[in-house]
Amino acid sequence: MSLRVVRVVLQTLGVESIVLGFVSYMAELCVRYGCRADEEAPPRLLIALADLARELTHASPLVALTALGVLLVVMGAALRRLDSNG
Repeated sequence: MSLRVVRVVLQTLGVESIVLGFVSYMAELCVRYGCRADEEAPPRLLIALADLARELTHASPLVALTALGVLLVVMGAALRRLDSNG
């Protein structure tokens, strides 16, 4: 039962990481190229997340967080196979 919970948590975190990677990259692009005056500025938290991902991995937040998300989803799928075989 607890293996099922770990699997669901890993897969949920993976999907959230992929979405956050895309959103933070779009926010970084908006700041870099300047948003028009009639648009809302992206939240500072997303810009901070993009900066942190870039500093830690020396890669785009889109690439870094998407790779992390895919890894988490694959780990969750591997736990599903382990749970079904066991």
